[in-house]
Amino acid sequence: EAGTQVKIDVLRDGEMVPIQITRDQFEVDRVTAKTFDNIGYIQITEFTGNAKDRFMEELDRFVEAGVSGLVIDLRDNPGGYVTDVCEMTDRLLPEGTIVYTQDRDGKQEVMESDADYVDLPIAVLVNGNSASASEIMSGALQDYGRATIIGTTTYGKGLVQITVPFTSDGAALKYTFAQYFTPKGRNINGIGIEPDIYIEQEPVEGNALLITDDQDTQLQKALDVLRTQISGGTTETE
Repeated sequence: EAGTQVKIDVLRDGEMVPIQITRDQFEVDRVTAKTFDNIGYIQITEFTGNAKDRFMEELDRFVEAGVSGLVIDLRDNPGGYVTDVCEMTDRLLPEGTIVYTQDRDGKQEVMESDADYVDLPIAVLVNGNSASASEIMSGALQDYGRATIIGTTTYGKGLVQITVPFTSDGAALKYTFAQYFTPKGRNINGIGIEPDIYIEQEPVEGNALLITDDQDTQLQKALDVLRTQISGGTTETE
């Protein structure tokens, strides 16, 4: 029960340290946002939980604040719910196909966006751990020319899976029944999304998890690209 206490023992430096904690429910925030001058930045760590609501909230806040560009950080995002990523991507795309699935019999299911969208220059950050739903968003934005994809090639997971529970003993069977394709018909399974600008993160000394924004090579490239677009210049792919 929430509010009750439990004692746990933690092995630290060869000694067992007793710690008493209080049980409670908490929600993992899968979206963080900040601004770099007049450019908004939204990091999505996973397309589950509160990701959709938080993304919509931060996007609306940026639009109201009048930002001139947007960075969407999908690095190390393993994916999540297809319905959620489609609703989020819909806010960034004009009317048309977001993604479609196709099974082995050729049957297709198409997810579409409406004509209402946020018209801002966008840069999307990806890497080798950006997978599944992350590739749906980045692939759609790339196909429409709505964003510059920056970073390294994504993971390449384009399979649709379903879980069928067994009521008898609580076990379940998870199997693949279809593949998904980008609006232009690209099957990225085993291939991934190739970035428009390929740039690796330069190594930093110390703990790589504590990298600062100034040390973030890929982020700084995204900001440079957007600043060039905002000022009316052109961006060359690399």
